[in-house]
Amino acid sequence: MAAGTGAAPASSADTRIADILAVLFVGVIVVYAASGPVTDLVRWLVETTTQGFEDLSRRDQRVLMREHWLGAGYRAFERSFLLPTGLIIGLPIVFSFAISLLTLHKGKHGRLINWVLTLLALAAYISWMVKIFATDGGALPSASPIDFVMFPLATAITLYLTWRLFGGFIVAFCLFWVIYFFIRGYMPAWTGILAGSDSTFAQSLRAMVLNFWAQTGGQFGQPLQVVSGSVLIFIVFGAVMMASGAGDLLMKIANRLTGGMVGGAAHAAVASSALFGTLSGAAISNVVSTGVMTIPVIKKSGFKPAFAGAVEAAASTGGQVMPPVMGVVAFFVAGQIGLEYRYIVVAAIAPAIMYYFATFLAVYFEARRHGIGALPKDQRPPLTGKDWVQCLVFVVPLGVLTYFLFSQPSVPKAGFYGFLAAIVSSLILFREFRSGPRIWRAFVNAGRMAATIVVIVTAIGLIVGLIQVSGFAGRLALLLTQLADGPLPIVLLVVAFGAIVLGMGLPPGATYFIIVIALSSGIDAVGVPLLTLHLFVVFFAVMSTVTPPVALAAFAAAPIAGADPIRTGFQAARIGIAGFLIPFIFVYHPAVLYKLQVLFIWFGTGAPDSSAMPDISTVSWAGFFWILAAYVLAMWAVSSALAGFDRGRMGAAERILRIGLGLLVLVPDVWVAGPACGLLLAALAAHIIVHRRETVTAPGNVPAS
Repeated sequence: MAAGTGAAPASSADTRIADILAVLFVGVIVVYAASGPVTDLVRWLVETTTQGFEDLSRRDQRVLMREHWLGAGYRAFERSFLLPTGLIIGLPIVFSFAISLLTLHKGKHGRLINWVLTLLALAAYISWMVKIFATDGGALPSASPIDFVMFPLATAITLYLTWRLFGGFIVAFCLFWVIYFFIRGYMPAWTGILAGSDSTFAQSLRAMVLNFWAQTGGQFGQPLQVVSGSVLIFIVFGAVMMASGAGDLLMKIANRLTGGMVGGAAHAAVASSALFGTLSGAAISNVVSTGVMTIPVIKKSGFKPAFAGAVEAAASTGGQVMPPVMGVVAFFVAGQIGLEYRYIVVAAIAPAIMYYFATFLAVYFEARRHGIGALPKDQRPPLTGKDWVQCLVFVVPLGVLTYFLFSQPSVPKAGFYGFLAAIVSSLILFREFRSGPRIWRAFVNAGRMAATIVVIVTAIGLIVGLIQVSGFAGRLALLLTQLADGPLPIVLLVVAFGAIVLGMGLPPGATYFIIVIALSSGIDAVGVPLLTLHLFVVFFAVMSTVTPPVALAAFAAAPIAGADPIRTGFQAARIGIAGFLIPFIFVYHPAVLYKLQVLFIWFGTGAPDSSAMPDISTVSWAGFFWILAAYVLAMWAVSSALAGFDRGRMGAAERILRIGLGLLVLVPDVWVAGPACGLLLAALAAHIIVHRRETVTAPGNVPAS
């Protein structure tokens, strides 16, 4: 995080105002998410209070729904508040910028700066809302003189706030594209794909204002639209769950479940981060939330500081692909390829389990190498009867959320019902949560988290818009289309490398959009189903947070562990090595992503029918279970080789052999994978036999003659 993140509030009065705005923002989020359920409720009330409703024709029923006092009142509210584009997109920005700017700087002069920036931001974005509200009827976009003032003002404030909250890299990246947008018409031919436009400076400025201010592009583009429409209610859902006291219970459960294993303290961190991931889906917030509790315990049990921080970073990173509440980028995928979010959730189940299984293995072998055993019994808190009952705080909301995600395609509706279940469960099960200040603080935290997400998404939208409108995306897509004529592994390696390099300084959402925009025209040539390719990009964008030299999740964990950030990053990449392999696995073994889609048939909703996915009848259970078994064997070999220890220490030759055979086991050709599997099993058996003999013949174990 950048300097501004930890700055103290300018004054308690400003903090209170920001808190009030945060709670109001949560109210707006909940109202928008509740629009579907409220519509259903209004319809039900009209039907039940109107005698003979069922006897009316469908036309008369629709007329009655419009003319009934309740239906007419709700329709007026819907048309004036729930449907206008300017409000749906504009209100989240207005609230988020006000909440963030009011407490951005500290000190007397800082307070003045905060208020000036807040008022300028409100003036700019409210003027945009008014303009868009007036043109919602479908009028052609036009730019007035005031737009040429308000747009640069809003952009400058957006970049400044992003810099204060998220650091300079993403701002520098954005400024590069802003500058390029204006000078692209003057680029010489030798600059390759950067050249190719004849736009003058004046034409570029007008194009920017027309696309990014007179319409819903740039800051107001798809990233913000997806977040405003689907994601924010899940942010509120997770924040309320954690504020209720469920976080402490979750840590207790994780310690109890894994404390008896070799390296139990580190396994508890992995388990807790996986469970946190089902609620939040944000790597750095997972590190900060669970790391302050888990990292000291991991260190105390005997692990080195860098490894302790790396365990938390790698485990928290997996939370971004952990159903049902995956990271923001998963919602971007749904919007980008036009696929219902529930299908993406099911597709991610097997990859998420595979990732955390490999993370457990990495910890297990490291613990064996250092002789670290289970947590002492006195450090494994027993789960009381009350704890078991309180576990319903996870079961009920996640069950409700999962049910509605499966049963119908409305993501906001599922989030709303999950949020209601979380509130009710928390109030019933946690006595300490039944207080005004505790609930108020939960909503304040939820509003602030949502505001932070909106700020970064606004900057991401500007970057995405600049790349698209400048024409660079089309030229890059042409280049990638040409590359796609080559072998698929080369194309995938190029995409993976691009996602990792971009992701070292950008959030996963920004990385995803940039890569996908570049691939947009060449996706058909790649020859991979849309969902597969998009999740491939997502995985590498997510894994960039633990990829040195700029491993953001590891950098967040290192100070807590008191370790070197670079060393922590390399350790996190080793622990999370599966995250770099799993995308290639599901490209070549599609059963990993698609076989579990049969759940929709079992639940009676029918097989998924989308061009973004293959026909699930083309993937078999045999293929699914084979790759799972092969993966378990391969990761056992690779994880132990990277640790240099299994039953005993391994030499360089044995480690290289294990890694090579482990990777060959994952090859889709049975004539390669089959022999490799046999050889690997033989190598593992030989290792066990050799080290068992060494143990028996050790001086202290020689039997008496």
